[in-house]
Amino acid sequence: MKASRILHSLPALNTLLKEEKASSVCIVTSSALKNKLGWALKEINSPFTIALLPDGEEAKEWKEIEKLLKKFVHYKLDRNSIVIALGGGTIGDTVGFAASIYLRGIRYIQVPTTLVAQVDSAHGGKTGINFSNYKNQIGSFHVPIATIIETRFIHSLSREQVIDGLGEIIKSGLIKDASILRLLQNETVLSLIKSPRLPHIITKTISVKNYYVSKDFKDSKERQLLNVGHTFGHAIELKYKISHGKAVLIGMLQELAFTESLGLSDASVRVKLSELLMRLGISIDTNMKANWKTILHDKKIKGNKIEFPTIEQEGKSTLITLDLETLKTFL
Repeated sequence: MKASRILHSLPALNTLLKEEKASSVCIVTSSALKNKLGWALKEINSPFTIALLPDGEEAKEWKEIEKLLKKFVHYKLDRNSIVIALGGGTIGDTVGFAASIYLRGIRYIQVPTTLVAQVDSAHGGKTGINFSNYKNQIGSFHVPIATIIETRFIHSLSREQVIDGLGEIIKSGLIKDASILRLLQNETVLSLIKSPRLPHIITKTISVKNYYVSKDFKDSKERQLLNVGHTFGHAIELKYKISHGKAVLIGMLQELAFTESLGLSDASVRVKLSELLMRLGISIDTNMKANWKTILHDKKIKGNKIEFPTIEQEGKSTLITLDLETLKTFL
């Protein structure tokens, strides 16, 4: 698997497009982002066409893939064209999937505009859409030729969007690199947006993601450690229609309580996580519970067992194999 290049400014995109000698360039974004990020579009020197997707999870529907593919045909994109995903995780996932199946796969570039996309979803080559009311049920592995990390996008994010990113950042600190958690100790949600520590935190979080991707690209074993908090979190996200990052934070706390009950996690991990969230100014609704029927669609399930990522202590994690009945009993 050829790794995606990480470039740390929007101007680097112009150099990249010259190097790649694309026959045509199509930028896919949303109407709201097109208006909001006019300054970013003006910084792109190459000629390009624009295709629009809806905002949010609505972009990850089959009907939107069909519309997007028709746009690719209309713009006469060929095997030497490049598609640019300009947006958050939903746009990145959808565009990556469309690029992977159009002409059996064309090149694309991720330009993530949210914190959660910059640290997580834009990396690793996973693409996908929701189907039959379940998250990411259809997808493919298709690595972008590059991912552009531009911190200027972060400056205009809402508080909730920053919390979204923190869900994945904190997860990375818990599973492998505890120094990420220490870097967050003196921050709040609002201070992080323009913190001098932010670029370093982003870089460290990407490194954790890429470490597991390099070991297990097709997500059959080690890469599943990146799903800490997601077994419960995805189900909570769908049930309560809350943001992905907030759901992952709730999922992590509940999964830690579960593995504590099995004697697999030290209680101090959950206590310290709760304290960190308080310092950051993130409130958690402990009444939200995962739906068992939704959990049964988790991709880590094999037969009547599930590969469950477990945090033993800060910066150390492992995969365990559990009977589904054990998990159901806890819920």
